[in-house]
Amino acid sequence: MMWDWWSSRPLYCLKFGTDSIAWAESERGWRGQRRRRCSMSSLPNDMISPSPMGLNLSNLSALANHILNLTNPKVAARGAGGAARSVVPRRITVLLPDSAVRASVLHFEQLPTHREERENLIRWRLGQEQLLPLNGAKIVFQVFRDRESGSAGGHTVLTASIQESVLQQYESLCESIGLIPYDIGITSLRLLNLWRRVSDRSKWLHRTILWINLSDRALTIIVCRRGCPLFYRCKRLGEDVSDVLSKPGLLHRIREECAASLEICHQRHPSVTVDQAVICAEGEVSTVQEQIEDKLQLSVEQLHWKSVETLGWVATENHRGMTSLAALAGLP
Repeated sequence: MMWDWWSSRPLYCLKFGTDSIAWAESERGWRGQRRRRCSMSSLPNDMISPSPMGLNLSNLSALANHILNLTNPKVAARGAGGAARSVVPRRITVLLPDSAVRASVLHFEQLPTHREERENLIRWRLGQEQLLPLNGAKIVFQVFRDRESGSAGGHTVLTASIQESVLQQYESLCESIGLIPYDIGITSLRLLNLWRRVSDRSKWLHRTILWINLSDRALTIIVCRRGCPLFYRCKRLGEDVSDVLSKPGLLHRIREECAASLEICHQRHPSVTVDQAVICAEGEVSTVQEQIEDKLQLSVEQLHWKSVETLGWVATENHRGMTSLAALAGLP
């Protein structure tokens, strides 16, 4: 097996969730075409409990075996203890649950070209505005060109702060089984990028979108204007969201959180009018869709596995969850 150290982005992605984990990989076929595949494994309760502070992972030996079963079943059959000696290290992208990080949106008129200078400026800005904790934290970010600024430029940066003590838990676990974390991602942001990739450009390039992600027992809301994020909010829900239709109280809470987020966003950006909502969720969400259309007066569409079948991405039925879709979204 060839090592992939020379590619710009890892060809493997490991997505950590609260109730499942997923593994995705990209490889070229003999004709040179890119093929992507994924697998997913359910987890016992409380094995992963996302938090921006404190313990996230428990029962590390069992969790390592779950990951090995996805990434290298032959090694898993021999036990996790010999994994590090039996597997050629693979460079990977790690996707964390949204509730394991703290995120904020920043705007800059200008940004340095070099990444290190950009990070220094972003950290300075975060410190000046006291938006996110910086002590003992790693900063990851994605830069968006502000189309509202026209030729004058301008950039919006979605920034996440991850405590080194939290990140170390995930990194140490991966390294113990021959996986080398190279890129760290936020689940909702990678899924949002995937939706932009598979949707008609007119849906996001000329509109303001309310993005709603229901996964990992949390609700993440992003307001995007012309493909550029203006607002970010993540709320822990504390319960499984895969069968939201059977939980009237949860439905009400989701609707109220969406309404509150729109109000806060409007206070910060009075000129913004949201045109459409996109729900990223597992299973049937018709009732959520109806409530948002009725109460918030937005047209709604859903991002799910059917949305990406046009890309040739397929998975067996037992692997077609949001966790595996997020893992695929983490691939280049």
